[in-house]
Amino acid sequence: MREVRDALLQDDSFCFDVETVGERRGVPKFNPVTWISIVSEHVGVVIPMGHPIGTKVVGQHKEASVFKTGREYNRTVIDYEPPPKQMTPETVFGILEPVFMSETITKVAQEITFDIPTIAKYYGEIPPGPYDDPKVTHWLLDENEPAFGLKQRAKNIYGVVYDKEDTGKCVEKHPFGKVAHYCYMDSLYAWFLWRRDLAGIASEGLTKVHAIEKELMGVLCSMRLAGTPVDVPRITTMRTTLRERLLVEEAAVYKAAKQEFNLNSPPQRQAILYGPKPEGQGLRVWRMTDGGKKKQKAGLPKDITWYSTDAETLESYPTNPVAKTLLQYAQTNKLLTGFVEAWLGNEDVGKETKIFDGCLYTHFKAYGTVSGRLSSSAPNVNNIPRADTPDGNLIRGAVVAPEGWLLAVADWNQIESVVLAHFIGKGKLFDGFLKGIDPHLVQAASALGKRVEDVTSKERQDMGKTLGFAIGYGAGLAKIASMMKVSERRAKAVLARHEADMPEVYAFKDHVIQVAAGRKPPHIVTLLGRKRRVSMLNSPNKGQRAAAERQLFNSLIQGSAADLMKLALIYADDMLARQLPDAYISITCHDEIVALAPAEQAADALAIITEAMTGPHIQKLLRVPLKVSGAVCQRWSEAKG
Repeated sequence: MREVRDALLQDDSFCFDVETVGERRGVPKFNPVTWISIVSEHVGVVIPMGHPIGTKVVGQHKEASVFKTGREYNRTVIDYEPPPKQMTPETVFGILEPVFMSETITKVAQEITFDIPTIAKYYGEIPPGPYDDPKVTHWLLDENEPAFGLKQRAKNIYGVVYDKEDTGKCVEKHPFGKVAHYCYMDSLYAWFLWRRDLAGIASEGLTKVHAIEKELMGVLCSMRLAGTPVDVPRITTMRTTLRERLLVEEAAVYKAAKQEFNLNSPPQRQAILYGPKPEGQGLRVWRMTDGGKKKQKAGLPKDITWYSTDAETLESYPTNPVAKTLLQYAQTNKLLTGFVEAWLGNEDVGKETKIFDGCLYTHFKAYGTVSGRLSSSAPNVNNIPRADTPDGNLIRGAVVAPEGWLLAVADWNQIESVVLAHFIGKGKLFDGFLKGIDPHLVQAASALGKRVEDVTSKERQDMGKTLGFAIGYGAGLAKIASMMKVSERRAKAVLARHEADMPEVYAFKDHVIQVAAGRKPPHIVTLLGRKRRVSMLNSPNKGQRAAAERQLFNSLIQGSAADLMKLALIYADDMLARQLPDAYISITCHDEIVALAPAEQAADALAIITEAMTGPHIQKLLRVPLKVSGAVCQRWSEAKG
């Protein structure tokens, strides 16, 4: 081990991988490490630290077990020889301390925001950067690639298949030799792929945005280790309330449809909504599923199973009682299964809790979205409804500061409109920002042919905010009409007036698409140099081309906002560490940063986060001013109060 340490100290980077065990194996704060592999320019080693079984099979025996149905059976269990003698994690990480605690050697791992927090428990602190992750470098080079998995990439690029049994899911059940090989190959191919990606990063001109992603890794490591304190009794009560509400809403759907059906079955929903009367509602279809698009492309006969019944589609039928009640059911079901039960767990469907010692532990990911925005999983907290909705407020109410602490919450104001105005650099929206006028008022006044001061609060919400959303997100006419609470004919007229009054917005949009179409492959470049590639932009198919145009413009706005948020997180984390070391970032969602601080420091923490989000280091990137709404509160839901 000392030889390994000394050799690694001669290298400027190394790749490593850990294997963990136990019921909390996916939670870095609690999971014991039983294997580590390390690969660098001069080192290739795998180190066991407590694997329970050997390699050679010496027999088998029967053990009583129970199926999920409750029926008992005897299962065959393989007996292995005893494992070889192994060092303890404390010994291994103690010897490797100069390597992991180095501030100059780059630590690389596939999913580094898991591996670094996992080994932090053996040092009492998070090992410092620099960091890098082949999952992130690959994503920067191809954000449209659906699989970032190491084994899949090793197979695709090197033709190597080294694990067909998903050994890492439960390493303690596999023989010593198999785990040793698997763990070593993980580090070896992560190293190969990372080195390969670095060349691509340089040739693609992505060095600047790559540097931001590397800095962000340290912030995400800290957030993953810290967790988010939640009110478990309140969430438990929410589960009961939502289950009861779901039954009432299920009955309302049946009553509206005049029949019972499986509300969670897409084919049955399609038959009810789009089937001919009197059995169905005969609604006009307009939005295809991905599967429907593939069938259309294949030239198959068209039918109602091609069309979506998701929430956005249901919103476009505000006057239909079945669609309306089905939407309410879907929203409640999402709150229950996507948040409450995703957090608490549900034994009936095999969902494990994500709450330990009163904290929710989620996995924030820099990669995984095509726009560049952060995502999260196990559970997903980045899809919490916005704070200005009842559902968003309900879920946020479960995030609570522990006794003696408070939350410091900061949220950018209209960041999409800020980014759009910056890029255009002229016109009513741009001038409005310079004069301090609410962009939603500017948009509404333009669409309605009114003076800004004559726009009502309802018009600001229904018209102005919707137009900001429609432009930034590339929403279709049906969605816009639903959000404006008007007919599609009326929405079309509003959009026409808006275009006539603010032509610079639409001219810029056309310019972005024209420039992107002339690049190979077609792509836009965000504020800080991130690329979003949309191959269908030059498709001969009009529908595909229109969808690509919406995606591309959306990615410019959302991707640039993502650039700013990642920078803000980096600055906020650094400023808190230097000025208020007891405070820390706990969670981020949409355009919000939530930090925890001792009660007497919470106001200072809010000031620091606000500075990180709007200070000169950020503001110098934009031609219009950034503003933040902030609050110090006990519960996250109180921030918008």
